[in-house]
Amino acid sequence: MVELILKYNKMLLIFVISAFISFNVENAEATENVNDPFENVNRNIFKFNNNLDDYFFKPVAKGWRKIPDIPRKPLTNLATTAKTPISLANAILQLNKQSIGNIIGRFLINMTFGLGGLFDVASTDSFGNIPDTEEDFGQTLAVWGVPDGPYVMLPIFGPSSVRDAFGLGVDTITNPLSFGYRMSGIGLEARLSGPVVRGVSTREKYLDYLDEMKEGSLDFYATMRSLYRQKRRKDISGELESKDLSLSMLPIETFEDEELKSDAKNIITTMKNENVETKSDMTRYYNGVLPSSNYPGFNESRVNLIE
Repeated sequence: MVELILKYNKMLLIFVISAFISFNVENAEATENVNDPFENVNRNIFKFNNNLDDYFFKPVAKGWRKIPDIPRKPLTNLATTAKTPISLANAILQLNKQSIGNIIGRFLINMTFGLGGLFDVASTDSFGNIPDTEEDFGQTLAVWGVPDGPYVMLPIFGPSSVRDAFGLGVDTITNPLSFGYRMSGIGLEARLSGPVVRGVSTREKYLDYLDEMKEGSLDFYATMRSLYRQKRRKDISGELESKDLSLSMLPIETFEDEELKSDAKNIITTMKNENVETKSDMTRYYNGVLPSSNYPGFNESRVNLIE
């Protein structure tokens, strides 16, 4: 009788695992579709952005990479430092003590020992490797409980959501530096210097990575949409999406029999060995660090952005 019950439980376990994997795949696909009601328009804008990137932004980024570290890096550091007021204001609105400390610490150290922000000494071992922390109003709204809303593709700016697009506008309008520039009579050309340098520097950083993604993606638009959502989830909650199928993800906590747990592990291993497609096989996962071995300063030990 006991053996019959164990056999029944094993069959049930196999069914649960199979159903769980199928549900994750179907649920991932459904989630992608549900939150993109403007997909046709978004894809057209995405195509426009790609064409603009191929003929303008990408060549500019390649030219930027050829510029010597000095003045390229100091200019980038100055442009990054210029975002401090917005990041600090949003960190305060979020009551995020850790972000507030990192932002203020980096700013004071780089302004004092980095020659007014020209050099990022706060990221060195000597000053404690203080992380570069950026907070925006989209993140603030998320902390306040505002949902992200539908996925949208913005011209030039790229992937976003209704909430984050609104947040971008608020950050742009309320930037204290913008008020200072206008009050000082500084022209639009000078005011755009910071955003332009940051944009070109970011595009240069992802030159090789985006090329690799285009070559390896069956649907580049869907891949970018998924990665954007994962990145924003990481920005807001600090949590990365897990790519590993494990017992902790399965609803089998009620089983106390170690043999059944062992069988579950064997089932998962067998499915992977037989190339059974699971969610982790179908999805690229964001883990926060650049992956491209062609990027200057590449460190293999820190590569975990895309698996």
